[in-house]
Amino acid sequence: MQRLTNLASEENIAVEYMKLTVPTLGFYYQDETCHPIIGLDYSLHSHYRLHRCVMAEELGHHFTSAGTKISKRHHSTQDRLTIDKIEYKALRWAANYLVPEDDLLDVIASGLCEGWELAEHFDVTDEFMGFRMRLFGVR
Repeated sequence: MQRLTNLASEENIAVEYMKLTVPTLGFYYQDETCHPIIGLDYSLHSHYRLHRCVMAEELGHHFTSAGTKISKRHHSTQDRLTIDKIEYKALRWAANYLVPEDDLLDVIASGLCEGWELAEHFDVTDEFMGFRMRLFGVR
């Protein structure tokens, strides 16, 4: 988690904890009047792996889609598709950051191959590890 916090600091991103509305656990916001901010739900303090995954995905927004405005209401299919693409890019960045391909290959070569073992090794959720494996080409 420290590596993610350090990266946010290096990028001048404020990280604030607050009560968010379910199912939202985090958000990234940036505009021309202030430094970027990542908002995270207080509940993440009790879920280390999920905390890492959410923080990494929000950092992913900074590196892949900063400046893109996402509204809360979606009125068209095109709006929904654009948002899905933005979310996918941020999640892909997070997966590659938390589970780099070279590290993943080394761990698999060492004998760990079950999804839950890999998730435990990389300190990510099982769902996040499943997404990373799909990026790697494993279904």
